[in-house]
Amino acid sequence: MRMKASIRAQKNRSKTCKVVRRQGRLYIIDPMNPRNKVRVGYKKRKKA
Repeated sequence: MRMKASIRAQKNRSKTCKVVRRQGRLYIIDPMNPRNKVRVGYKKRKKA
């Protein structure tokens, strides 16, 4: 899985790419080509 700062160019890779939001992160997944995965963002940690 690749990590990117921006998904603007990544979401137009193929016609089957979907943008999904999970646990505060943005993922781009491609059901037809499972190797096309991109993650954007990070999950904030709680301060102790």
